[in-house]
Amino acid sequence: MRISIIQPVSAPVDLSSEELEGLCKHGITCSAVNVNTGPVSVESRSDKAFAVPGLIAAAQREEQKGADAIVIDCFGDPGLDTLREVVDIPVLGVAQISMNICASLADTFGVVTVMNESIPIVKDSVKAYGHEGRFVGCHAIDMRAFEIKGEVSEMTNRLAEHALALVRDKGAHSIILGCTGFIGCAEAIKKHLELSGFDVPVVDPMPATVFSAIPLLRLGLRQSRESYPRSTLKATKGYTEFESGS
Repeated sequence: MRISIIQPVSAPVDLSSEELEGLCKHGITCSAVNVNTGPVSVESRSDKAFAVPGLIAAAQREEQKGADAIVIDCFGDPGLDTLREVVDIPVLGVAQISMNICASLADTFGVVTVMNESIPIVKDSVKAYGHEGRFVGCHAIDMRAFEIKGEVSEMTNRLAEHALALVRDKGAHSIILGCTGFIGCAEAIKKHLELSGFDVPVVDPMPATVFSAIPLLRLGLRQSRESYPRSTLKATKGYTEFESGS
């Protein structure tokens, strides 16, 4: 099973070799790619919009190269519905999968994300995926996505502090790490919560989503063409990757 992880930003892929290797389990081979055109990070609705054209082109390239499934490497799930229309392999969004997992494990969940400007994106996803009755709130650690790799200790401390506040003060029975850049931090956050007397699941969105592709692929399942009719891209002016049509 070959899964393509598409990061919807034009900066270099920031998954380390160790992180990528940790996702290559249970018969999975993972590859990580960036888009050719798009923002340097996705932290707002406008960032999401600018990421979509590059995501479409990258998804089609990865399908042609033989990918069996696509995971969008961003908690905003940019272009999720769109990509499901333009490729014939499963496309998974980390926010949707993480929220669905929490809905199966706990009565409520809270999200810890990067910036305050990202909170509306999280709320949009909660509403779109039908989890408004379970969602208790979203806290931001006030660090941009491209900053956190260089400040792992500070990032983890802030995540733990805000996760505890969501559990203790807002009644969250589970926590989602609302940025794929937080990969690898879930165990430390869970231990911090346990030391404070709270035994709740902490969902790391990237591995949760990659491993969720396994049963879909083994069962031969993909997105419904009733929900996501197959779209043939038209010739599109101004986007060099699409100007010749498809």
